[in-house]
Amino acid sequence: MTPAPEWLTVPERKALSRIILCLALLGAGGLFLGFCNPVAQFPPLALCAPAAMCLMARLSRTNWNAFHAGWLCAALGQSACLYWLAVPMHDFGGLPWIAAAVCVLALGGYLGLYGGLFCLGYKLIHRHLHPLAASLLAGLLWGGLELARGWLFTGFPWVSLSSAFAPWPLWIQGAALVGAYGLSAVYAALAAALTEAAPLRFIPGRTALPVRRKQRLAALALAVLLFIPLYVYGLQALRAPLPQGDVFRAGLVQGNVNQNQKWEPRYQQQTVNRYLSLSERAVNPALGVVKEPVDLLVWPETAMPFYFEENRDLAAQITAFSDHFNVPVAFGAPGKGRRPGGETTYHNRLWLYTPDKPGLQYKDKVHLVPFGEYVPLSIPLPFIEYFMQGLDFSPGESERLLRLGGKKAGVLICYEAIFPELARQQALDGAAVLINISNDAWFGRTAAPMQHLQLTAMRAAETGRYIVRATNTGYSAVIDPRGRILTHGTLFRAETLVVPAAFQEKDTLFTLGMPYVNAVLVLGPLLALLLCFLRERRTRELG
Repeated sequence: MTPAPEWLTVPERKALSRIILCLALLGAGGLFLGFCNPVAQFPPLALCAPAAMCLMARLSRTNWNAFHAGWLCAALGQSACLYWLAVPMHDFGGLPWIAAAVCVLALGGYLGLYGGLFCLGYKLIHRHLHPLAASLLAGLLWGGLELARGWLFTGFPWVSLSSAFAPWPLWIQGAALVGAYGLSAVYAALAAALTEAAPLRFIPGRTALPVRRKQRLAALALAVLLFIPLYVYGLQALRAPLPQGDVFRAGLVQGNVNQNQKWEPRYQQQTVNRYLSLSERAVNPALGVVKEPVDLLVWPETAMPFYFEENRDLAAQITAFSDHFNVPVAFGAPGKGRRPGGETTYHNRLWLYTPDKPGLQYKDKVHLVPFGEYVPLSIPLPFIEYFMQGLDFSPGESERLLRLGGKKAGVLICYEAIFPELARQQALDGAAVLINISNDAWFGRTAAPMQHLQLTAMRAAETGRYIVRATNTGYSAVIDPRGRILTHGTLFRAETLVVPAAFQEKDTLFTLGMPYVNAVLVLGPLLALLLCFLRERRTRELG
């Protein structure tokens, strides 16, 4: 079926163009409202994006039209979801609001390319394959493109389709089987099947989608077959008891230190005092805040704005506190290292001090934020100097684990929590709990901190590990192995949260089988597209 044949009249073509534009806006709006935003979040609306793109692909007259429509939809939706990036560029980078908005639109334009490729690929697939096969391959294509987006140019998998459902834990349990990208593929296939099942007619008497009733019924059956397992497995997973593990009490300290003062030397002692005071609430029952002291204190990313190995006076106050209350303290602070040639390197580091052996340990961030922690290719951009604080961080050399109470702990520093492969590798190496530290103060009272927390919840669901998370201004939280956010702090409030967690060492199917899932997401669409391309080429040769 050719959705928009050449014999359409000029008015009909204009009407079709308007319909495609409306679909692009519908998909972009659904993406915005499906993820955390300043208005209201309703996760199922995120499915409007793949559904609208599938319809636009089938209605587009040419491959270029399909690509352009998909790009527009994704670019608008991604830009809307990432609107908060303009806040640090304006408030801390000194850019005018218009220039900051242009930067956001530029990033959205890049991310829109993946939407364009999805529309282009689906148009080719749908033209040559049965609607059921096309729907399933649409899902794999969507998941494969999310995987590519999380890898190319250091990766940016922020607005992944499945993470929209993080506020509804029942609907993310499939991540334990196929991961976030695989679960996105399932949801995209579901959306594509629903578009096939819908008796839609766009141009009266001319263009109907789909044409045959049997195809609609088959597509509806596929949508039901995808929906029911998601619901049943999610319900069963949430009802099942968690594996038994050693329980510990985590104290999450949210300092709410002013970002404008944080790095000034004269405020260093004040910052240390604040964190020690907030921490004492969790470890000293005499204060009347807690009945029992915690087993681990976690402070945010760069909570201590000084080099721990060099500032002995301030470092001694932290170690003395830990020794006095006999509690391990995990905290963020910059660190130094040396390359083989003797060159000094700077690292975004989590330190872990334990009163007993092994004493002082650390883990460096391995996946740095481009233009936030390092400058790719040394591109001169004056407005990012404030973000860098005069430092150009180097990535850590390995995914080392930390020893904590006879168990191993993995570490995800800020941005690292959005990458499935980082959490998965640490779980595979034996991490029984994941510690996440972050500083989202840059983004103010926007949707960014909650979006970040929801992405972090996906890592818990994928790996089957508790995640204890401390941030400077919120949201500090504890997330259980099912991806449920047990509790979280309040944005821009200094507070201490005390929440029980547990060590878990049972690996999920995704932890064990991620390479196979990724292979299916990549090879499935590639082989299908190759087959469709060859069929189309043969048809042209015969025609």
